[in-house]
Amino acid sequence: MMRVREMAEWLGCTFEGDGERAIAGVADLEAAGCGQVAFVGSRKAEQQAQASAAGCLLVSPDFVNRADRTVIRTKDPRGAFARLVHRFHPADVPAAGVHPTAVIGEGVELGEGVAVGPRAVVGAGSKIGARSAVGAGSVIGKRVTIGADSRLHANVTLYDDVDIGERAVLHSGCVIGADGFGFAMDKGRWEKFPQVGRVHIGDDCEIGANSTIDRAALGVTWVGDGVKIDNMVHVGHNCRIGNHVVVAAQTGFSGAVVVEDYAVIGGQVGIGDKARIESRAVLGSGCGVLTAKVIRSGEVVWGTPARPLKEILEQLANVAKLPSMRKELLELKKQVARLLAEEKR
Repeated sequence: MMRVREMAEWLGCTFEGDGERAIAGVADLEAAGCGQVAFVGSRKAEQQAQASAAGCLLVSPDFVNRADRTVIRTKDPRGAFARLVHRFHPADVPAAGVHPTAVIGEGVELGEGVAVGPRAVVGAGSKIGARSAVGAGSVIGKRVTIGADSRLHANVTLYDDVDIGERAVLHSGCVIGADGFGFAMDKGRWEKFPQVGRVHIGDDCEIGANSTIDRAALGVTWVGDGVKIDNMVHVGHNCRIGNHVVVAAQTGFSGAVVVEDYAVIGGQVGIGDKARIESRAVLGSGCGVLTAKVIRSGEVVWGTPARPLKEILEQLANVAKLPSMRKELLELKKQVARLLAEEKR
C-alpha cells in the first residue's frame, strides 16, 4: 500500500488533491475503485476519467481536472502506470538453489543466487549470472552464457554457443540457436549447409513463447539491447536486429535481414532475405517485404509488397469508389447508345 504523496515522490512527479489517500493496487479506468490508481492515456480516456471511481489518476500535464480529482501529473501516464504495476505486483522470484532432479554439466559456473528448476539441464562449460533463474524442463547447451538477473521460464531451449545478456526474459517454449535453414542443391539433392555460427541476445530483451532465433551459418545472429519479441516469431540465420526494436506475433525474418534501432514491426509480417529495415521505420501488420528491399528510416509501410502507407490509403480510397464509377460508366454507355441510335434515324 502507498499513499498518493509517496507514489508521486517515487515517480518523480507532482500531485493534486488528497496526498494522504491510501492506494492498495492498480486497475483500468473503468474498473478501478477508490483504493486503486488508473491512468488516462488518450482523449477518449479523458472523457471517461470524470466518471471513474479510481482513487487516483495518472494524467498528462495538460489534463483538465474539472472534478477536482486526486491526480498525479506525468509526461507519460502509461509508462508511469507500468512502473506502479511492477511496484504493486513484483515478479515472483524463484528460490535460489539447484533442484535435485536438475542435471548440471562439468565446469558450469552458477552465480550467486541462481535458481535451477526441476529437470532442467545445464550443459558443460556454461555460465549463468547472479540471481538468474532457469525454469523447469529447460535445456541449456554447452558453452552458453546467461547474464545476471535473467529469467528462463519453463521448457526453454538454448542450443550450444548462445549468449544471453542481463535482465533477459525468455518465455516458455522459445528455442534459441537451432540450425538456420541453409541447404545447397548438389547432384539433384538438397545438401545441408553446416550452421556453425552463434546467437547473441543483448541486455533487457524479452523473447515471447514459442519464438525461435536461429544460429548463423557463419558468424553471429545478433539481437541488440532492449529488443521485445512477441510470441511465435521466427528470426532466421545471420539476421541483425538493432537496439530497442519491437516485433509483434507471427512475424518471420528470412536469412540475413538487417533491422536498425527503434524499428516497429507489426504482427504477421513477412520479410525476405537480405532486406533492410532502417531506424524507426514502421511495418504495418500483415505486410510483406520483398527480398533485398530497403524500408527507409522513419517510413511507415503496409501491404504486399510493402509500400508507403499514404500510397496504400490512396489506392484503397480509389477502390472504394469503383462501384459508383461502374454505375456512372454504365449510364454513360446507355447515353452513348441512345445518341448513336438517334443519329441512325
